Amino acid sequence: MASDLVDCLKRAVILLHANGQTTQRLIEDTTRLARAGGIEWQIVPQWDGVFCRWRQKDSQNWDTAILSVRPAGVDMHKVAQTNHVIDLACADKERLTGADLEALDRQLTEIEQYPPSTNIRFVVMAGLGASALGLIFGVADSLVLALIFVTAMLGAAVRRLLAHYSDNLLVQPFVAALIAGVCGGIAQGLFDDPRVQFVVIAPCMILVPGAHILNASLDLVRGRLGLGVSRFAYCALILLAICAGLLIGLAGTHGTLSSAASAVHTPLWIDIVCAGVAVAAFGAFFSLPWGLLAAPVIVGMACHGSRWLVLESGGGVVSATLVACLISGCVMTILARKLKLPFAALAFASVVSMMPGIFVFKFAAGLVDIYDAGSQATLTMLLDTVTNGTGAFMIVMAMTFGLIVPKMLIEGVVYKNR
Repeated sequence: MASDLVDCLKRAVILLHANGQTTQRLIEDTTRLARAGGIEWQIVPQWDGVFCRWRQKDSQNWDTAILSVRPAGVDMHKVAQTNHVIDLACADKERLTGADLEALDRQLTEIEQYPPSTNIRFVVMAGLGASALGLIFGVADSLVLALIFVTAMLGAAVRRLLAHYSDNLLVQPFVAALIAGVCGGIAQGLFDDPRVQFVVIAPCMILVPGAHILNASLDLVRGRLGLGVSRFAYCALILLAICAGLLIGLAGTHGTLSSAASAVHTPLWIDIVCAGVAVAAFGAFFSLPWGLLAAPVIVGMACHGSRWLVLESGGGVVSATLVACLISGCVMTILARKLKLPFAALAFASVVSMMPGIFVFKFAAGLVDIYDAGSQATLTMLLDTVTNGTGAFMIVMAMTFGLIVPKMLIEGVVYKNR
């Protein structure tokens, strides 16, 4: 029976680690399952695999294994169901029986075969999510919004197609950003409105790996430096691929990213509704079942409404983002526990429209412009580039602090002994 339990534990570790569960919850939940089966269990998650060791409680000898798995994906449905079956296996039982393990094995097999979001849902929600971000950034022209919608849908469709031919982690974001750059550059050649640049920016915003940034930050805060640094390196590579794709696409079509396309305030009701659409879009990207979507959508709308109010009252972007993320961090910590969902994916979905993608992309474009200008580069070019880079850093820090600190405080006080 011990070998059957260990097999189930290994499969649970792979499901959770590969699909976006936070490292701390991964360790806690699998250790709880092992304890219910009467064995001691220890794991050390890393980027390229998870080191596991276990032994019977009356034994002095440890068995070891290295599971080949990378935490490069996010699938909230698989994580939720895996946590659910672990809870069922451990509920009100002093010791797991052979029948319990058979049921657990069968349920894990079913979870492993869960498909991601359907292609239609993925593609359509990509278009809707990017269009919603465009509205939040102040795009009011229906033609520009239609271009954003079509461009994001095309990028999402190509991403799904590429998934069948390449397992490289950078190909999909690079190609999707390249498509956005080409479409945006062509649109700039046809229309004079500076907000046409959001045909590039909005579709690329939905490619930003925010959930992985949060998981990386949590690992670093908890002292798991190896895994945290690896996650951050992965995020940096994805951002580099996105920036490279959009800049190459723009260069090939003679497009630009200038300061003329700055975000503006939108009416409160539009801001809130669009924030809900953006959350629903990321629910599709992260394979969140429709039945679990309502709660994160409502929370995301409330958080974005609070950000809007702070901005309208005279607060800066960084302070408004911090307030919204503090609210999201508090609510999503509890909601993630209740719904058995990965915190990072859930929290990021609720604040996705606050990610400083505009600043990141313009920072990258500014660096290229300064290089091209050489000795002719102006102080204005340098200041704009530094301002965009600093703005991106400050907003990411505010989001990270606002989401992580409430989570750690609540878990340390409310869920410490659970």
